Amino acid sequence: MAERNGDKSRVPVTIRIPEAILKEIDNKVEQEELPISRNHWIVEALVEKLKKNHNGN
Repeated sequence: MAERNGDKSRVPVTIRIPEAILKEIDNKVEQEELPISRNHWIVEALVEKLKKNHNGN
C-alpha cells in the first residue's frame, strides 16, 4: 500500500531493530535542534548509507 507524495511513493515497512539501537536512535532524535520523527531519522540514515555505498565508501 503505497502513498503518493509528489513523484515519490512511500511503502510501509516493518523492521526489527535491537532495543539498544532503537534507544540510540531515540537519543539522537531528541538531540536534533528541529523536531523530527524517528521514522524520518531512520530514512535519512538509510539514504546516507546508500549514497556512501554508491560512491564506493
